[in-house]
Amino acid sequence: MARGRMLQNRISKSKKLAELSSDTVRLLYTWMLSHLDVNGNFYADPVMVNNIVFTRLNKSANDVQNALDELEQEGLIERYQINDEIYLTYPDFHEKQPKIQRDREASPEIPDKLKSNSRVTHTQDKIREDNIYAQKEALCAMFNKFWDAYPKKRSKGQAEKVFKKLKPDDLLLKTILEKLELLKLTDDWKKDKGQFIPYPATWLNAKGWEDEIEAEKKSRWS
Repeated sequence: MARGRMLQNRISKSKKLAELSSDTVRLLYTWMLSHLDVNGNFYADPVMVNNIVFTRLNKSANDVQNALDELEQEGLIERYQINDEIYLTYPDFHEKQPKIQRDREASPEIPDKLKSNSRVTHTQDKIREDNIYAQKEALCAMFNKFWDAYPKKRSKGQAEKVFKKLKPDDLLLKTILEKLELLKLTDDWKKDKGQFIPYPATWLNAKGWEDEIEAEKKSRWS
C-alpha cells in the first residue's frame, strides 16, 4: 500500500462531502485515501477497513459498514467482488492523483477492477439496494414520528433534510420525543399559542433535546 496520497484543498469546499451524514463518513473517505494502492483500490471488508483506517478511534465494524454504504450510495466509492473478496475503488482517483509515479509504487496487492470481469453479484447488489431502501424507509418513519410530535408545523422540507442528516438511532429518537413532551408543558412553549417555539429545523440544528428545562433543573437539585 501507499505511504500517502495527495489531498487537495478543494475537498473542504466539496458540497457532496459536506452533505454526508456525519464526520465519521467524511473522515473515512479522507483517511482511506492515504491507503489506496496505485490503482485507487482498497479493501471493502468493514472489519479490515476499521482495523487499518480507524485503528485508534474505537469505531465498530457496523459503523464502518454504514459509512461505506453511504459513500457508495453517493458515488464516492464503488465496490466490486473478485474470488469472493470485496474491494472498493475511488472512481475519480486518477483524476485527483495525477502525479503518481507508478514505477516508484509497490506492486498492488488488490486486483484491479478495470482488469477484471468479476464484479459484485446481482444478488449482492439487490441485498445492498434492499438494505439502503430499508434504511431510508426507517428514517422516513422516524421523521414522521418527530414531525407528529413537534408542535410547530413549519418548513417541513427543511426539517426533514436536517433530520436525515442527523440520522438518529432509536435511542436518540426516544430522547428527542421525550424532551418534546416536556417542552410542550413549559411556559415558553405555551406562551402566545406557541409563538416562541422554534422552527423544527432550527431546534434540531441546535440539538434542543440537550437543553435543560426548569423541571429538570429542579429535579436535579431537589
